[in-house]
Amino acid sequence: MKRILSITLSLLVTATLFSQTSYYPDSVGTKVFYEDGYAYQMSVTERVIINIYNQDCKWIDVPKIYKPTGDFPDEYTPDLETDEMKRQEKLLYSILEESYSNEEKEKIKEFGRGGECTIGMFINPQTGKVDDVRFSFYRLSYYMNIPVSKFREVELKIKERLKHTVTDYGKNLNYVYDL
Repeated sequence: MKRILSITLSLLVTATLFSQTSYYPDSVGTKVFYEDGYAYQMSVTERVIINIYNQDCKWIDVPKIYKPTGDFPDEYTPDLETDEMKRQEKLLYSILEESYSNEEKEKIKEFGRGGECTIGMFINPQTGKVDDVRFSFYRLSYYMNIPVSKFREVELKIKERLKHTVTDYGKNLNYVYDL
């Protein structure tokens, strides 16, 4: 009897997790979501990672260049001030905390490891402001159930509130990338 109950509960939990609305296809390729006044592009890599970003992004897939030489930048030379990076990271977490409902936060936690969403920020080296934002997550994470409008909300808050301090070296790059 316990075994039947255990199997039934497992099936119910699995059905509940996978009955959520999935907004993003799991086939390899790209798709554009046209929303009210903006468009987001989605790409699926090898059916595992989903990248989603505003279609107006100018730095996605553009190589980072050290402008004085035209070469790739030195990966070991800091392009952002470390202390300021920590403050901006805390601010980013507060943006995420206020953007998701308690129910969404619980669902994200339920997925545990592999349920993270990586936020890549492309920073203007002259102003320190975020120009572009890219969200990346695993195909089987709860983020498959988050609508484009939520990513847009987070993107706008990031662009409005975050301002990094760029090092002298970083000011010579075409953009600064931060995860």
